[in-house]
Amino acid sequence: MTSVMSERDVVFTPFMLRVRAALAGQAPHQAEPRLEPSVTRRIAVAVDEWFSLRARAEQLLAEANAMLAPGDERIELRDEYGTGVLAFVIARRGGWLRLLVQRDEQSHGGRVVIDQPGGASAAMHPVDLGFLEDLLVSMLERTGNQEA
Repeated sequence: MTSVMSERDVVFTPFMLRVRAALAGQAPHQAEPRLEPSVTRRIAVAVDEWFSLRARAEQLLAEANAMLAPGDERIELRDEYGTGVLAFVIARRGGWLRLLVQRDEQSHGGRVVIDQPGGASAAMHPVDLGFLEDLLVSMLERTGNQEA
């Protein structure tokens, strides 16, 4: 399949073009976010990993939301506060994923883990920052781009 780019497409990032294709039903396959078992490390390393994911999530949400139709529900990024846990939530239309630093008091360490609806907090974490792109595309493919 050959894709013709318009002059406007040069201002879009590759991720924005991927989001547009997913919303149009033209994505080659459904994105599957890649996870691996989370291991306890020094707390500073876990916090640094979480911070990288949080910063990248903010950028990608802005890009993904820019590709949605004007009246469509946006993807939200909500920081958790007042719980004593370093966490943020990515949500849209009832679907959500929470990334947090889980402390291990015995080792004085921590690890990044993912909490999702309908399941216990899995001791899993993203393989790399590409996880967030796959997550957002997958979320848009599941929830669609038109208001119900």
